[in-house]
Amino acid sequence: MRFVVNSRGVYYHIIEELKCPFNEKTDYIILKDGEIIYWQNANLEYYHDVKLNIEDMKLNIDEIENTTFRSELRKQKTLDFLRDTLSKMIAYKRDNKINEVLDKTREEDRYLWC
Repeated sequence: MRFVVNSRGVYYHIIEELKCPFNEKTDYIILKDGEIIYWQNANLEYYHDVKLNIEDMKLNIDEIENTTFRSELRKQKTLDFLRDTLSKMIAYKRDNKINEVLDKTREEDRYLWC
């Protein structure tokens, strides 16, 4: 289990570290409060962190599809990356639900183990 901290000292459970197609920022798929989230960790003063759940990611992809880019190649690479990331997020969400159903351990017992 890997954790990373943001600039404000908040820890996130990292599910997967993503390779941005343009190497401009660090991207992750994280688990926060039981929800799968796409996170762009800017770690710079002039950029903002971006956190999108599955529904927000779908809206973001739709918005980019309708946006005009100066470079069509850059737009296609961005869309391919975001669609791939969305499919991974959906798969992780499905896996978490399956694990919750199959886990027969009582939640109170898990707390006692820690």
